[in-house]
Amino acid sequence: MIRKFLLLTAFLFCFINILKAQTQNGPAYLVKGIITDSVSRKPAEFATIGILDSEKKVVALTYSDENGLFKSADIKAGSYFLNLSFMGYAQKNLAFNISSKSPVFDAGNIYLKPEVTQLNAVNVTGTRALVEQQPGMLVYNAEKDISNQGGTAADVLRKAPVLNVDAAGNVTMRGNSNLRILINGKYSGQMARSAADALNMMPANSIKAVEVITSPSARYDAEGAAGVINIITKKGQQNVSGTVEVVAGNLEQALNPRLSISREKWNINTTLHAHSFRNREETTLNRLTFENGEKTGRVQQHIVRDNTKPHGSGDVQIEFAPDSASIFNFSVNGWFGKWPDNSAQHNQRFSANETLLEDFRQNVITRSPTLGVDLNLGYTKKFRKPGEELYIMGQHNRSSDGFNYDAMQRDPDNALLYREINDNKNLNREWTVQTDYIFPFGNGYKNAWESGAKMILRENSSDYQVAASGDSNPGQLVPVSSRTDFFSYTQNVFAGYSQLKFKWQNGWALHAGARMEGTYLEGNQRNQNSTFKNDFWNFVPSATLFKKLNANNNLTLSYTKRISRPSIWDLNPNVNAQDPKNLEIGNPNLRPEQVNQVEFTYALQTDSDFFLNASLFSRETTNSIESIVSIGPGGITTTSKQNLASNIQYGLNLSTSVSVMPGWKINSNANVRRARYRSGALNILNEGWAWGLNVNSSWKLPDNFSVQAYANYDGRNVKLQGFESYWFYYSFSAKKELPAQKLTISLTTVSPFGGYIGQTVVTRAADFESTLASRYLMRSVRLSLNWEFGSMFKTVKSRKVENDDQKNVKSAG
Repeated sequence: MIRKFLLLTAFLFCFINILKAQTQNGPAYLVKGIITDSVSRKPAEFATIGILDSEKKVVALTYSDENGLFKSADIKAGSYFLNLSFMGYAQKNLAFNISSKSPVFDAGNIYLKPEVTQLNAVNVTGTRALVEQQPGMLVYNAEKDISNQGGTAADVLRKAPVLNVDAAGNVTMRGNSNLRILINGKYSGQMARSAADALNMMPANSIKAVEVITSPSARYDAEGAAGVINIITKKGQQNVSGTVEVVAGNLEQALNPRLSISREKWNINTTLHAHSFRNREETTLNRLTFENGEKTGRVQQHIVRDNTKPHGSGDVQIEFAPDSASIFNFSVNGWFGKWPDNSAQHNQRFSANETLLEDFRQNVITRSPTLGVDLNLGYTKKFRKPGEELYIMGQHNRSSDGFNYDAMQRDPDNALLYREINDNKNLNREWTVQTDYIFPFGNGYKNAWESGAKMILRENSSDYQVAASGDSNPGQLVPVSSRTDFFSYTQNVFAGYSQLKFKWQNGWALHAGARMEGTYLEGNQRNQNSTFKNDFWNFVPSATLFKKLNANNNLTLSYTKRISRPSIWDLNPNVNAQDPKNLEIGNPNLRPEQVNQVEFTYALQTDSDFFLNASLFSRETTNSIESIVSIGPGGITTTSKQNLASNIQYGLNLSTSVSVMPGWKINSNANVRRARYRSGALNILNEGWAWGLNVNSSWKLPDNFSVQAYANYDGRNVKLQGFESYWFYYSFSAKKELPAQKLTISLTTVSPFGGYIGQTVVTRAADFESTLASRYLMRSVRLSLNWEFGSMFKTVKSRKVENDDQKNVKSAG
């Protein structure tokens, strides 16, 4: 494996040199400079730089980095004004010219003068680069992507680098679904139930950026083996500002108002989301059963699911700054929804010689309501020493979820054969307290020591009752005591961490730290009088070495260790039998899995506005939590989570962005990886290559028109017991901006040339082979109207609780 990793590294360096040679002759027009505080002589980070034409209309917008450096290539020959603005500083305007004889304007060091009185801000609208690189992460600036208008967070993540989102909304990073999804740095109780559903509760237009953190530091919870996703939402900065978005389409409708109020020491932001979407899929299952290598029978299913899923959410965030040294934060986030999973099934079973043994149809009515709330409190204290800060945070989550189904089987003559009802009520409560302290030191306080502690107390319960009919009277329901119980589960986590951050003048930087986490689990099945306990401690080190070669090139080498604790959905012993041929059940005896990952990254940003991020990674998972499928009598399979495997994966990710010509940009993400799954207990060894590619092309046209085309292809992907076939997704978008009315009209169509998008999953074992072919209705058209009042939105950074410590995989029921 090490030899292969070194070969891939050599290949990467050759590839980088070729790309650098090819990009030297790209578009030549460039504006750059350095923003500096005129008093402290320190760089001004995240200052806004607007490039205005002769009529003072914005043609490009960029921001200064951590060194005060800015540059932009989104211009052509002409006369312009450079507008520089930063909160707490006087604005500055510089005139300049760009021509073929003078293609580069270097403003040099530009000094901004601090001022006490806040000046009226210039209303500048524009966008940053679509993808940016930072140590240990990639940042996808979603607000720039016009195809996100009217969509949901799932649509946004589909375009983010390194990530993959399938038709059902399941998110993976480098083939691993074990990742944490945060919103503004905090973990929402919505994600604990179902990440796919939670992402559909969030409008795309509220998202400013997505941080894809491939190598989390010691500050993050140890959970999330694949990495961490942090979704950053938009916040207002003026007295009153906001937007109202209305979405109408054949598959979804939404209303998304957002309002921000700022009064001196107060900042209040509210977001509402009312959404309904239709989900239709058709599935055909063909399962062969074997004994000693000989065919013993076949099961065939055809299932149709067609459900409309209404839901909504709301968020209120309040920030109070009594003085320049203290900030208080409070937020409340609530959500509700109905997630039906009704289905119509046709089930048949055949003998070895294809004689029909069983033939029935089953209709299932499934109700899955959810209701929850998150409460957050935070306090930030800034000391006299620049960069010295103390954070204290608390969070309480409470949610109730139901999963209730009523299944009725009928013969070909429509006579009732069997009926089953399963009512499952889940209650989840969680309390979190967290504190972090940052102490800068060294020359210019460029180095820092960071330490913190955290406590999470979780209580989960599942009250499930099953009633079924007997053979003599299919219409009479009788309680099934063996499948009725009350399952309670507590998970308490105590953690502490410490890390050092060094930054030197020669471009080197080092972040190194470790985290210690203690976990105490306890579960109880009341009726069966069965209990279990599981206590363990984990030492989680991490380190990132960063080298800035020059203004355009840098290298990063990182190592991190991660763990994955099972969630209540993995542990719940309630049998989900709404599909009589495919049962699902939790496993209370699961233990956490452990992951070690190494990543090497090269980032290139040329003066011609060419961006490249190339990452080699290697990941080894032990005690892996995998979905194990076993076969029983009548060709019925049972799926449960087991610690019966390990896997090794290594591969290469490439993210690029290039300006083909003024107004036309192409962004692309590509990945290739090798996966090797092994289970001694099941005598399984499965390995193979997987790859994927997406391309996003956008054009800025005259008269404030924009168009965009997007396509994503994921190739065959191996699993422990089989593989998934390829997956293809594409969309087209057009946008018209009316600046005077502050109105944006967007039209997006997904899969216009084919109504359904298909994917096949093959699962194999010694005694069976299942082929599951699914078709998802994806052809859609949506029209979005977005009206904005006030000024542009910006991101307000504040510390909040980050509970990213549970394996977030939901098994229904």
